Amino acid sequence: MFPPTPDSGTRASRPHYPTPGLSKAPLMELEEPWIFGAWPRRLAIFEDRFEVRDFELMREKIGSKGYGWVDRVVVSGNGWFSSLLLSGREGEPILIRGVSKTDADRAKALIEARMPRANGETPPTSSVAAPDTERSMRALTELRDAGVMSEEEFETKRKEVMAKEERRC
Repeated sequence: MFPPTPDSGTRASRPHYPTPGLSKAPLMELEEPWIFGAWPRRLAIFEDRFEVRDFELMREKIGSKGYGWVDRVVVSGNGWFSSLLLSGREGEPILIRGVSKTDADRAKALIEARMPRANGETPPTSSVAAPDTERSMRALTELRDAGVMSEEEFETKRKEVMAKEERRC
């Protein structure tokens, strides 16, 4: 789904990645469908940045931004006509229209996962036990209280569950 070259009338080949000195291949790419114009906007998500490939006066314009630029990522719509909106600290927001909800949600997750690192923050760690751990502990306690499990068996299983939770964090 790439636009035809002005002189040949054939589909252009995919743009050459990578940009020298930057990460090698995009983690994900999104492209607007042709119904939004002859020259669709493309978003390439890399480990260290994202690029917007747009057309202006029959020439491809590539804008590269770091994740520190992003203030908010919003997905709207359902099905194949969802939109991804990136709003930033300065400049125009970036809108990619007509993509599937699944792709838009995946792009949002990739971008939001990289935003804290770009802003010098550490991702929050949860001190609350996972729901699976809580359920397991409740089930073990019920089995012990019902007399199905001895106190020794309970302690052994409890230690296994807690060790598994510590490895997860």
